Amino acid sequence: MGGARINTFLSYIKTKDRSLLKILRHLKITEKNGRIYLTVPDPSKKEELESILRVKLGDRLRENVVVVTGESGEDLRRSGISPRFTFENFIVGEGNRLAYEVARSVAENPGSLYNPFFLYGKVGLGKTHLLQAIGNFCVAKGLRVAYRSAGEFSEEMVESLREGRITEFRNRYRGVDVLLIDDVQFLSGKDRTQMELFNIFNHLYMREKQIVLASDRHPRDLRDVSDRLVSRFEGGVVVEITLDEVTKLEIIKRKLQELRIAVHDRIVRSIMETTGPSVREIEGAIRTIKIRGPEVLRPRGSKTDLERIQEVVASYFGITKEELLGNGRSIRVSRSRRIAMYLCRRLTGASLIEIARAFQRKDHSTVIHSIRRVEEERKKDRKTDYILTFLEKQIRGKF
Repeated sequence: MGGARINTFLSYIKTKDRSLLKILRHLKITEKNGRIYLTVPDPSKKEELESILRVKLGDRLRENVVVVTGESGEDLRRSGISPRFTFENFIVGEGNRLAYEVARSVAENPGSLYNPFFLYGKVGLGKTHLLQAIGNFCVAKGLRVAYRSAGEFSEEMVESLREGRITEFRNRYRGVDVLLIDDVQFLSGKDRTQMELFNIFNHLYMREKQIVLASDRHPRDLRDVSDRLVSRFEGGVVVEITLDEVTKLEIIKRKLQELRIAVHDRIVRSIMETTGPSVREIEGAIRTIKIRGPEVLRPRGSKTDLERIQEVVASYFGITKEELLGNGRSIRVSRSRRIAMYLCRRLTGASLIEIARAFQRKDHSTVIHSIRRVEEERKKDRKTDYILTFLEKQIRGKF
């Protein structure tokens, strides 16, 4: 047990109620961030002990004593939460302020004001960061938290079903105080997973437990997701997250400082120009600078680079560059074009508009659609992932 604060707490209990002291001596007692955590074996014992403490302890002391369940109520690894992501290190700006404020309110008052909370926006804008920040905040309060991507949730469900442990799976998620599901768009077409999530969702919602979901699109734009589940998603608050130029600039400066790279105007300007509205892409560019030095900041996304990618992809799929850039809609040509657009975005940092021009498109909506589709295919299909990995290696060798 150990710890001066814990010993002081137990001494206080000894003077107040020896019967309570006997109960506590059978529990795992830990201390973290000025709070004392009492670990009980199951949720029913948790509620029982909390009721006792409400009567026995004063308000000030009770605020610093938290009852949790399991072998280690603080186990972030099992909850899926990474300590790296907090509200304190999230950079707030015009495009993400509302998302941040709602997320903070959810963490401070789970299950009350905004339930469910559905956060959506393009890849790399901080959705996962905010979900994880909510998780970290709630874990620190002693709440039972589960963070999973939709893909992980589905794989876990399928494995539990195959091994005859589906009841255990359901009880595990029904027993949390806060459920965080990321990448909801990948529920598409997974009917059994959707059914399980729907039932867990209803169970938690009826008990005023907090549900937070994130996706790359608004609930109404989710494909092959049941209407009743979409209706649940839209039943709370739906917030879009974006990245404005001012916030992007602050993020670049912060990330440079974190990796101990001098914040020179030339470097900042180059990263601004060669990356899109994605924190993930910004981090990738800065790590490249850290490894290869500032000289790597030659203009990326140049016509030459884009043309090389087009040539490599066209050659791989056995079509001409003219076919790739044309309007042909055969399966092979269309797929080649989507993959080429995806690789141009991934490997060069060219803007969506620049890529659209390189493919002789009037606007960048086709590019956005192509990138999203390839991203989804890559996650779902091993063959697609293999092809993309092979092409990336080929293309990088030509730069």
